[in-house]
Amino acid sequence: MKNFNTYIDVIDMTYWRELCSRKGTLTYYRKGEPFVLCGDLIKYFGFIRKGYFKYTLTDAKGDESITGFVFEGCIVGDFLSTMHEKPIKTNIIAATDAEVMQCPASELKCQLENSPVQYRMLAEGLFNQAYTQYLSLHTLSPKTRYLALLNSCPELLQNITLKELASFLRITPTHLSRIRKELTFADSTSL
Repeated sequence: MKNFNTYIDVIDMTYWRELCSRKGTLTYYRKGEPFVLCGDLIKYFGFIRKGYFKYTLTDAKGDESITGFVFEGCIVGDFLSTMHEKPIKTNIIAATDAEVMQCPASELKCQLENSPVQYRMLAEGLFNQAYTQYLSLHTLSPKTRYLALLNSCPELLQNITLKELASFLRITPTHLSRIRKELTFADSTSL
């Protein structure tokens, strides 16, 4: 989905799609099936042909929080876990039925180790996206974050549930409903 994962604007997605097509295996995931679970070593990365995945964390109470999404036409995986061969810090779960051209994580690591330019571009793009998201969480109200997200990704609501969106925005579904109601009411009074 354009504009959601901004790091894709600085990397050559055609290169990664073609690499996964040449060296990967088409793999199917059912909604709710893990791509990888928190604490495991990541074994694969892939190019999503259909569907989307959510990145989640579970707190001490057992509540799930969504930290990110990756959509059709993007890469699913974990850069730090792959490059440093350390356990992943999130779950990556199929949020819908999905098709992925899946490659061994070692292939990604090899490609990036042999191309410092690609490595730098991907690392900087991921850092910029994470830092921007972190600052937004601390400087913008939930309503402003919601509006900014819809402004940059108007088709987002067609791809994720309101419960997932609320979790990503770090608010309750009830709070999100109030924001949406307030905006709908404000739009109808301006007519």
